Amino acid sequence: MRKSEKYCLSLTGAGTYRAETLEVLHAYLECRDWREVRRLVVEDNLINLNSDGNRKRIGGEIIKRLQTLAIEELEFFDESIDDDQSAMLWVALCRTYPILYSFGRDVLASRYANMVPDLPKTSYLAFAEEIEFDHPEYARLTESSKKKIEIRIFGMLRDCRLIDSAFLITPLYPSVRFVELVGQTSSEDLELFPKVGALL
Repeated sequence: MRKSEKYCLSLTGAGTYRAETLEVLHAYLECRDWREVRRLVVEDNLINLNSDGNRKRIGGEIIKRLQTLAIEELEFFDESIDDDQSAMLWVALCRTYPILYSFGRDVLASRYANMVPDLPKTSYLAFAEEIEFDHPEYARLTESSKKKIEIRIFGMLRDCRLIDSAFLITPLYPSVRFVELVGQTSSEDLELFPKVGALL
């Protein structure tokens, strides 16, 4: 766990937004200018949101996530399907939100690697109790905000197809190319995926 890294907790205000993320990604690869992409999101309503506030907030979160990816990863993400697409989306989310990275690697991936097939809500409660000692920014949150983070994390796990509706872990099987690209940028991110070991 990255104990020294302060948790960004803004994930309470946005979902996974897979379709919108791919739309923003495609726009960026056409112009290679994040300022222009931000303008397209806010002024031209690129991702079809109903207010300026939502366009700025959600568009900003999506751009922040995509900016964690190297250009080769962005190009791969734009062309990817199935498990590769879900895996690259998960990497972008985890690089943006260290709390998600910690839970994904230290709980979800660890449980599956140790042949524990599910991810019950109690596993998050134990994780949350542990991180309060190292992350005062989390400890200071209200119980309501903590619950929203829990709900959002499990929602993102389902959206990225890492768990199912019964909280069973459904591991992704990304391609060798995914492993090569992510390994070049940040090899530790491969620890988010317990099934990639055979491809290394």
